[in-house]
Amino acid sequence: MEFTTNIISNGSKWYGEEPDSIEKLLEVLQKETIEETFFQKWVEAPNSPNPITHNFCPINKKENGFYVFFGDFEGVSHVFNIETNDPSIIKNLSEAIKSNKGWALYYRKNKY
Repeated sequence: MEFTTNIISNGSKWYGEEPDSIEKLLEVLQKETIEETFFQKWVEAPNSPNPITHNFCPINKKENGFYVFFGDFEGVSHVFNIETNDPSIIKNLSEAIKSNKGWALYYRKNKY
């Protein structure tokens, strides 16, 4: 199986600048708190008879075996949006996000 990682954004960069490395994101995750916005609930079709409630989460597993990691931070702008099926990157980012102060503060609070 071939592993693919697509860094859509990582860090506050101008259009055309190279995104930061995943190692840099891991450093930021140790120091800064993920914004609560990235743990909020949202309702799909709120006026329909059967609205569907979803949770934002900085860790999202896709059906195709890929994970999407996305978010930003309270104290510093460092937007990240990374899609990968690489098991070592999935493990490292998942552990770092779940160890982040934002996860402890907001995950359970906003889970429906």
